[in-house]
Order: sequence, then structure tokens, then C-alpha cells
Amino acid sequence: MSTPSRLKAPLILVLSLVLLCAGVAVLVGVFGLLVTVLGKL
Repeated sequence: MSTPSRLKAPLILVLSLVLLCAGVAVLVGVFGLLVTVLGKL
């Protein structure tokens, strides 16, 4: 671990991509749940 700065940028990029995908998945799940709930009304 002599060059932590060289590993930090890709790590932050990967983490932000994972968080973005998780946020999109949560939004899609909530939207789908709302559609199913409103569809049964």
C-alpha cells in the first residue's frame, strides 16, 4: 500500500456507482410498489 492515492480514485468511482445503482433500484422498487397499490384501488 505504498500508493493509496492511486487506488483511492477508482475505489471512490466504484462506490459511487454502487450507491447510484442502489438508489435507482430503491426508486424503481418504490415506484413499482406504488403502481401495484394504486392499481388495486
